Amino acid sequence: MHPKQTLVCVITSRGMAAISSIVLAGSDAQEILQKVFRKSSPSTPSPLPSSLLSFGATSRGTPPSQGERFTILQGSIFDDDSVIDEVVVGCESEGTVVIHCHGNPLLVERIVKLLQSHGAELTDSETFAFARHKKSSNNTIVAEAKLAMQKSATLLGVKILQAQIEGGLSTWAQRCVNNFDTLNLPDIKNECQQILERSKVAKRIIEGVRIVIAGPPNSGKSTLLNCLAAQPQAVVSDVAGTTRDWVSITCQLGPIRAELIDTAGLDDTLAGKGAIGQTAQALTKELLESCDLVLYVVSALSPQPSVLSHYTAPVVCVYNKCDLLQEHKNLGTHEPKNSEGILVSAKHNMGIDPLAQETIKRLGVSDFDTAAPVAFTSRQQELLSAIMTEPDTAKEGLKRLLCSGNDS
Repeated sequence: MHPKQTLVCVITSRGMAAISSIVLAGSDAQEILQKVFRKSSPSTPSPLPSSLLSFGATSRGTPPSQGERFTILQGSIFDDDSVIDEVVVGCESEGTVVIHCHGNPLLVERIVKLLQSHGAELTDSETFAFARHKKSSNNTIVAEAKLAMQKSATLLGVKILQAQIEGGLSTWAQRCVNNFDTLNLPDIKNECQQILERSKVAKRIIEGVRIVIAGPPNSGKSTLLNCLAAQPQAVVSDVAGTTRDWVSITCQLGPIRAELIDTAGLDDTLAGKGAIGQTAQALTKELLESCDLVLYVVSALSPQPSVLSHYTAPVVCVYNKCDLLQEHKNLGTHEPKNSEGILVSAKHNMGIDPLAQETIKRLGVSDFDTAAPVAFTSRQQELLSAIMTEPDTAKEGLKRLLCSGNDS
């Protein structure tokens, strides 16, 4: 028999917030509350409408009785005979109460420590939320999807996660478990591979992407960043090497959230000009190795850029300053220097829409099937990989997708 566990979590404390909320949930929640909370008497002035209060015929300073049903109570938190704070306590459901106290972090800390001294276990908000979702969900995938929806960067990401609850990965895993003896293992492995491939794109939609704007000095990278941001974010100058550190902005790029990073111009001569130049060049290369996509910017008047084939992220070549090619002709009359390049004039906001469309296309987002099964947590991805490489434990792996290893 598992021991009782009551969790305590601070869910809305932010610095010196006016009000903080402390959630106490578990089989001993009301018992712990009895030890630290005293209700105000009905005659005590209350900031809440009397219709919302359920004091009963009790005097000031009495705890709520075990099993007492209530919606909202007003009173104080006590440590022995010392009052810590006046609070409002709400009963959200059986075994779950929320203590709304003043937002001073010192008061919040005292209340939490008091609850811990009576047996509550402190946990972080994400773990706490997952435990609550899991209690009301059919399987672990559903609980993980509910939690992930709270952090999704886009509405399209929420749509993908909702699909994993109503069908998607949850239904696929259950179908495989139910029909495992009649399915071919190679087919299951192939489906796992397809899910993992789709998951790379799903992650970009759910969590957002990091796009690095790179290229030689004075090619217009900072101007392009400002253009995409629709407001000045980076210093613009005709002097090569103006950007020594990276500058980032977050914006909506079609259906996804994108962090755009303007980097120092790639130039071996700048790398040799002191420690600052070396550091800037090294940081640019580090960002290029960890991003989802590269916008490689060169002047339309310059030679064709070198191919960044040694980077794993896809690269979109951007030929900037196309307005200088023929000042009196339309952008549509010019052809890029290769079939993969996009002609733009960041200074005059020309060619930005085609650039955005090409970026979305290269990220694989434009035609993504939101209803298809995807793995959206590292736990799911690790289990799918194990199913592919360890066929003898494939059925057990599928079962673990639906419930954690600690569940029966």
